[in-house]
Amino acid sequence: MTEPAAHPRGVVVTGAAQGLGRAILQGFAEAGSSVVGLDLSGGVEEVVGELGPGHDAVVGDAGDAAVLSRAVTRAAELGGGLATFVANAGVIAPGETVTYRLEDWDRVLAVDLRAAFVGAQVARPLMGAGSSMVMVSSVSAAQGFAARASYCAAKAGVEGLVRSLATEWGPDGIRVNAVAPGTVATDMQRAMLASGRVSAERYLDRIPMARFGRPSEIADAVVFLASPRASYVSGVVLPVDGGWVAGGLPATV
Repeated sequence: MTEPAAHPRGVVVTGAAQGLGRAILQGFAEAGSSVVGLDLSGGVEEVVGELGPGHDAVVGDAGDAAVLSRAVTRAAELGGGLATFVANAGVIAPGETVTYRLEDWDRVLAVDLRAAFVGAQVARPLMGAGSSMVMVSSVSAAQGFAARASYCAAKAGVEGLVRSLATEWGPDGIRVNAVAPGTVATDMQRAMLASGRVSAERYLDRIPMARFGRPSEIADAVVFLASPRASYVSGVVLPVDGGWVAGGLPATV
């Protein structure tokens, strides 16, 4: 009797050198996946090295099709096929709209949205039934954040892309979902606080759970969406935000 083919375990995570990407990479490795971390920073090699054997790193631009091809091919080699592609790479460049530089607009859209689309194009030919893609959105896609026009637009685009791809690829058994983090304790968030554009108190006033999220909590949601336990979940944007998007008036009013 022929043994059934093992389910592929190869996973690619973009923007994997720090923050959410690093936590997602670690989460998949702990779940038994063979992970390839992709990042423009060479620091991704050190991050992957901490995971032990059976994993790899690719240094390069997450929006470059040739770089992405190296990453997905390597993940398929390590894991017996490509199970999951995680489009996590992202940047933010806040600024008032009237004086906002078009160079910054183009950069944010290129990293946060265009790279996710190119990643989907490159990863899809290596994906079979049961594979999945998870994109990292933000509560900014569903809410208006002043002086964040580029970031809000890019993340809203990610969510539209998720719904379109889930519909297009669903007949082939490929699922596409997103997580939408709220305020998470990462270097990017700390830089925003340091800029003086917003305070921790103003964030916490909006979050029913009254605390910042942990990167590992976002990683847990991503790993779940990619797992067989979410085998009938597709086209979904899962808020991981301590109740921020759902919140209305606080209980103390």
